[in-house]
Amino acid sequence: MSDTALPARGAASWPRRHWRWLFGACIAVVVALAVGVIVAWHFSDAVLVPDHSSWAKQTEVVGLPPGRIMLDRNEESERPGVYGLEWQGGHAVAGAIVGETEDTVTRRLRGVRGYLVPEMDVGIESDVYVGDPRQAFGLPTTRVAVPDELGPMPAWLVPGHSRTWAIVVHGINGTPQTGLRMVPTLHRAGVPALLITYREDQGAPPGPDGFHHMGLTEWRDLQAAARYALSHGARRLVLAGYSMGGAIVAQFMQSSRLASRVAGLVLDAPALNWKRILEFNAERMGLPGFSALPVEWAIGARIDVAWGSLDALAHPDAFHLPILLFHGTDDKVIPIATSDDFAAELPRWVTYHRVPRAGHTQSWNVDPRLYERQLAAFLSRIVVTASSRQHPPTPRAPRE
Repeated sequence: MSDTALPARGAASWPRRHWRWLFGACIAVVVALAVGVIVAWHFSDAVLVPDHSSWAKQTEVVGLPPGRIMLDRNEESERPGVYGLEWQGGHAVAGAIVGETEDTVTRRLRGVRGYLVPEMDVGIESDVYVGDPRQAFGLPTTRVAVPDELGPMPAWLVPGHSRTWAIVVHGINGTPQTGLRMVPTLHRAGVPALLITYREDQGAPPGPDGFHHMGLTEWRDLQAAARYALSHGARRLVLAGYSMGGAIVAQFMQSSRLASRVAGLVLDAPALNWKRILEFNAERMGLPGFSALPVEWAIGARIDVAWGSLDALAHPDAFHLPILLFHGTDDKVIPIATSDDFAAELPRWVTYHRVPRAGHTQSWNVDPRLYERQLAAFLSRIVVTASSRQHPPTPRAPRE
């Protein structure tokens, strides 16, 4: 007879005795997974789904002394430099800080358009200028349509005498107005400036699936702009990219046959490593970095994504050319560490400016004069101008 004791008649096995607990645990796991998928899908929307609604942080107007504006004190209103103020039907420029209290910040005020009174809420924007370059600075400007595989892409062209053209690429959900801050310096250097749009922008053709692709497809629209410039008088190019515009520039340098025509890059808070960007934003929400993995999965389930291609440091040979790099130390969107690593990997090529107290793409805002001097010095090293004033090369204006 075996020594193994048989269960007493009527005694249930462990799973049967704990079936309610097991069932509840299974339900909890399923619910947790479902919630995780929903949350991951939601956060992938921020990367993939176009959203052109205004999302500037709102600040209350406390008072309006002559030539001044007193704002409720917060992280944005107390930042040094110059910023745009936006409200429904109005715009103004907030300049240097001239007074502070525990609860308020007083700044210089100019260029008020629209009805502005105390107790209104205004958005503080990195984009200071409005309109096109003609409206913002009085510079000659042509609105052009860049031929693209998806259809004509609207752009602004400011002419110049150099055979080196600048193509300026804004960030996700942005507009060409982002690049207006760069236009006066480009114009003084004689560099024609082409401020472009790309798929999913307002007024531009959409992509086949209606999603942003983090630069993986948008670089082809930049390539179309490069072809346009090269067919209208350019010999070499300077590519300037803000935020996701930096990712688009990086993808162009890695993938385009026209990359050899690029003389230099200007990158402002560029998205150089999307996985690290997702991890950074998860950590800012108080979560561990690995919690970004479900968001990566959700992105991969919605678009054809090549994560290795979205890490510029994995392709250093594509960036062996002069690069001017700006990044603010207070950037809450893209980790400055990605720019630190990029500059450290390419010390021969990168001139790097870490800008104290600058938020995302706010390096110019914090100190416009310094930014413009650095940009002008960079351009003077790489821009090819006319060798003879008797035959100055000029871009051919496209026909309307």
